[in-house]
Amino acid sequence: MDAGRKRAAPHIKTYIRYGEDDLSVDWALLTSANLSRQAWGQRVDAEGTFRIASWEIGVLVWPSLFADGAVMKVVHHTDTPSAGGDETKTPVVGLRVPYNLPLQRYGPNETPWVASASYTELDCKGQAW
Repeated sequence: MDAGRKRAAPHIKTYIRYGEDDLSVDWALLTSANLSRQAWGQRVDAEGTFRIASWEIGVLVWPSLFADGAVMKVVHHTDTPSAGGDETKTPVVGLRVPYNLPLQRYGPNETPWVASASYTELDCKGQAW
């Protein structure tokens, strides 16, 4: 499934537990929290002063938060899942996922971009980082 974000990686962090079919969702955590010193803090001197550079927030959602017996489904390009002809009238909640499915591992010649690393290859705007 195409999430519609070919050139823009979302800054949010998503932790999702998918159901058996990889399109249903048991729960999802959407957060800005980084695994970094800026987010979790660090001691800055011998007296024990602790510095936190950025405050983070997140939202945890699960299907029954919206209705008893609800199911949560992945959606792209919309906020509303398609109706699917369900005779039981099970409530369906859409979760917009900001990346394509199925997930793919990095290839042998691919590496994730990291802000603290240096890169010689130019980006799409001709900039080196």
